[in-house]
Amino acid sequence: MESIEKTAERILTHAVRLAASDIHILPRKEGPLVQFRIDNKLCPQDMITQDESERMISHLKFLASMDIGEKRRPQSGSITMKIDDKTIGLRLSTLPATFSESLVIRLIPQQNILPLEQLSLFSNTANKLLALLKHSHGMIIFTGPTRPVTGDNPSYN
Repeated sequence: MESIEKTAERILTHAVRLAASDIHILPRKEGPLVQFRIDNKLCPQDMITQDESERMISHLKFLASMDIGEKRRPQSGSITMKIDDKTIGLRLSTLPATFSESLVIRLIPQQNILPLEQLSLFSNTANKLLALLKHSHGMIIFTGPTRPVTGDNPSYN
């Protein structure tokens, strides 16, 4: 039986190799299910035991400096890990659920992050955004697809 650290590492490594954007650990009556979001589709990957699920969620919450004792309220946290010699940012979100606690992990490859100047079509827009970011308060919300738009993905055509 592998340690919970090895189980978590195995699942994270598999998700990175499949270019998944998210990992979902969903509690269910028949046992927790691990699913990956690949090309905007949830793909079932693995069934784990209830004990493994609870231990793995606690382990990842601990790494992300989240409260491992709190299971009845939503929480979020983040960590950065090295997986297959790639730096990957992980955003963790937990929600209370009927049978336990659910966890969603957003995988953010750090080498794919573009500088702000390359994201904007107009330099004027980038300059305005940079000026807004210098304020000490407020909120900026971005929306859009979680993966690059490609011609072979029918949901973006």
